[in-house]
Amino acid sequence: MTLGNHLRARRLKLGIGLRELAGRVGMSATYLSRVETDDEKNPPAEKLLYALAEQLGFGADDLMALAGRVSADVLDIILGDPGMPAFLRATAARGVTGEELMRRELARIEVLERRPRERT
Repeated sequence: MTLGNHLRARRLKLGIGLRELAGRVGMSATYLSRVETDDEKNPPAEKLLYALAEQLGFGADDLMALAGRVSADVLDIILGDPGMPAFLRATAARGVTGEELMRRELARIEVLERRPRERT
């Protein structure tokens, strides 16, 4: 499903009019219509995607991915750690998804937190 399909389906399910949603998020109804019908080649900016996610009950990261965008905070993390690109490539090459990696890491942290602390 495309970004436009997701937006339109959720908007209609929630009973929100096109002009109403466009007004709520600060974009023109014409532009929103073009996004929903996949006629717009330039996806909405990060700020608009976050606003759409909030209004429609989506995860902002999900809409960002559908739009082919990376949020500024994630980009800062990647650019701020020289080892991050290699880590992400190695993880992807092994077929580990971000969700799986997070689940594994949180489980590991939980185990570490349960261990009795050494007395100093």
